[in-house]
Amino acid sequence: MLPTASLGTTLLLSPNLLSVFNAQPGATLLLSPEWQIVGASNDYLAATLTERDLLVGQYIFDAFPDNPETPEANAVTNVRASLAQVLATKQPHDMAPQHYDVPDPAHPGRFVERYWKPRHTPVLDAAGQVHFIIQSVQDITASRLAERQLRESQAREQAALAETERQRAELQRVYEEAPVAMGLLRGPRFVVEWANARMGQIFGRPLAQIIGRPHFDALPDLAGQGFEQVFVDVLETGRTAAFQELLVRIEQAQQSYQGYFNITYQPVYDGPHHITGILCSAFEVTDQVRARRQVEQLNQELETHVHARTQELTATNEQLQRTNVDLDNFIYTASHDLKAPISNLEGLLHALQHELPVQRQVGEIPALLQLMQQAIERFGRTLHHLTAISLLQKEYDRPATPVNLTRVVAEVQLDLAPLVAESGAQVVVLLPEHVSFTLAEKNLRSIVYNLLSNALKYRHPDRVPHIEITYDQQGESHLLAVHDNGLGLDLDRGAERLFAMFQRLHTHVEGSGVGLYMVKRMIENAGGRIEVQSELGQGSTFCVYLPLT
Repeated sequence: MLPTASLGTTLLLSPNLLSVFNAQPGATLLLSPEWQIVGASNDYLAATLTERDLLVGQYIFDAFPDNPETPEANAVTNVRASLAQVLATKQPHDMAPQHYDVPDPAHPGRFVERYWKPRHTPVLDAAGQVHFIIQSVQDITASRLAERQLRESQAREQAALAETERQRAELQRVYEEAPVAMGLLRGPRFVVEWANARMGQIFGRPLAQIIGRPHFDALPDLAGQGFEQVFVDVLETGRTAAFQELLVRIEQAQQSYQGYFNITYQPVYDGPHHITGILCSAFEVTDQVRARRQVEQLNQELETHVHARTQELTATNEQLQRTNVDLDNFIYTASHDLKAPISNLEGLLHALQHELPVQRQVGEIPALLQLMQQAIERFGRTLHHLTAISLLQKEYDRPATPVNLTRVVAEVQLDLAPLVAESGAQVVVLLPEHVSFTLAEKNLRSIVYNLLSNALKYRHPDRVPHIEITYDQQGESHLLAVHDNGLGLDLDRGAERLFAMFQRLHTHVEGSGVGLYMVKRMIENAGGRIEVQSELGQGSTFCVYLPLT
């Protein structure tokens, strides 16, 4: 057990002697054998940031506990052992330097870092027993902190040196392994102080034959190619010289080799303005240059071929245009020239019917006459459509003017009013009032007429026809849509025939099969397109896209 504190010991020292102890120079503390604080010098109070009235009478380790944040210091344990040794041996004990923090009076619960060199000296009474213990301490905090700062500084310096060495080694490794040939030239004779492996590979020489020798002695094949003046200019001006795809002649294994290189010569300084050498770097781009030139040659050949092919296609297109014009002229002329014979046949048939006695018009004669009449009428309609197709091609280059869509749709509805009434159709028109299409009015009228009449003709027999005509603007296009609930189309089987000439997907309704063909031609001639969505038995939607201008 440790001795307990007792105030009785303080009575053995007179007030005068205590005052003398407190005023003595040096940081000293007077302890009882029970390690109770009896007195403290002024220097001790200053060093430990304490006050005498608060300190005297306290058990030393209550006044100065361990700093919980520095458990490795073991200050209390070490001082306790020294005091116990003094009590046991009655001899002074010099302690090793101690890390013993003191409480911070300005911040309760916190500590101020301190390092001490303690000495414990016993004061014996007449009987030779320990009457007091004097603890004298030397504050070595400043020197210890300076030592620590020095160690830390040295550690940082060593770390910096190690990092510098690591970076130097890494940079050296990068230089050595770089695919770029690199070398360092020094002095007026441009001695090769250092070079990497790639430099030796390019010139086909061991580095031992290059390093340590003047540049043009080690690499004589570069002499006379203008590099001498480049080196002089870099040293004199301090400006970096750079060349792209420079053609260089190199002697490799007694064979002359010409390659293309991107080369940089950069001045090296040993002070702000003193140039001592040149850092050279060269990257071979021979394969890239040759490949690019080959591509350029191929492109030139391709361009020549394309030009010739374009001329050939132009000539072919012109020939086709002339052929189309000839065909159109032929169709127009043939349809025009055939009108008179067809009219004559129709007149002769009527005359035959008129002149043939009624009693002779028996048996199959009336049916034959009717078939002849129908054949002549179909022939006439076919000639009419051929003429219209021919005229459509001739009108391709004619200027278009803005046409009000709502007005054209209204006029077409009037033309189809008998068919609308006959079918009982519901026609819903959802169009803005002032939308205009830049198109020949005859063509816009024909487009609307064909789409609306088809919706009426190909109605479903089991339901009342419902037709909607709508307009929308999509991007840079007008969108005119005609939707019906009619027979619909099997597009999987007949999509390619839908807009073909003289092709029909429903044959039970009379028609020629040229209406949608002409609609598609008129729309495409105007720079637009037509699309269809349909389901057999449900209905169809035809969408016409025309440019806004």
